[in-house]
Amino acid sequence: MEARTEIQSKNAHHIILSYKGALYYVNRVSVRFCEGERVHKAIFHAKRVIDNQPEDLDLKITRKLYDILVEYTKLDNSDLMFLLHAENNELRWYLTSENRLRQHTTVNNANKYVV
Repeated sequence: MEARTEIQSKNAHHIILSYKGALYYVNRVSVRFCEGERVHKAIFHAKRVIDNQPEDLDLKITRKLYDILVEYTKLDNSDLMFLLHAENNELRWYLTSENRLRQHTTVNNANKYVV
């Protein structure tokens, strides 16, 4: 039996995804749970940072990452950014202060801060 759920961010710039060499602002994540599975299908509804074009990115996430995304959206902290890096079917994430990130990055070197 499949269940579907969504995570939404009121401020799309607070969730940033690095995927296939591009950066995306994520404003919604749709997750389809498959009972008994450890990994679930997720669609990250996002816009490319470079040209603001919308794109839906199909990725697989663990239930643990889903739970972390839900808790992040509950924090309601306008300075806290959630950064994701997708590579080789693996998602790595971390949280950072938007103000601190702005102090230490430019558009040209922002990629190195998404681990």
